[in-house]
Amino acid sequence: MDKFDKAILELLSQNARQPVASIGEAIGLSRTAVNDRIRKLEDKGVIQRYTIELGKDQQTSHVNAYFELTFRPFDLVEIKRLLRMIPEIKQAHALSGVTDVLLYVEAHSMERLSHVRCLLSDLPNLEKVITSTAFERIV
Repeated sequence: MDKFDKAILELLSQNARQPVASIGEAIGLSRTAVNDRIRKLEDKGVIQRYTIELGKDQQTSHVNAYFELTFRPFDLVEIKRLLRMIPEIKQAHALSGVTDVLLYVEAHSMERLSHVRCLLSDLPNLEKVITSTAFERIV
C-alpha cells in the first residue's frame, strides 16, 4: 500500500460517499486511477464494507456490557468460531493473564443482553464469566 492508497483510505474514512473525482483531485490522481485503486483495496480485503454513522437523534438505545471469559482448557480456534455466531459481540480480544477473552457486546435490550450471557455460559470449557454493564461512554 503506497501513499496514494493511504490517502484514499483516509478520505473515504472521512466521507465514504464523496465522489471518486473529488478524491482524485485531492490526491493528484485521475478518477479512473482512484476507482481502480479502490477496487483493488476492496479485492484485497483492505476495504471490507462501507457504513454510516447515525446522528445522536437517530441512534437506537443499546445496552452495552463487557464480558471477561476464562476457559480451562482454552481452545482459541473453537472459541473464535463460536463467538462469531453471536451478532451482538462487537469486539472480542484474546488476552494474556487470568482472563482469556474480553468481549464488548451491544444488545437492543437488557433481555437480549441476558440471552447473550446465557449463550456465553454454554460455551465449552468455560470456567468463569464476569459481566460488567457499561453505564456511560466517556470517550
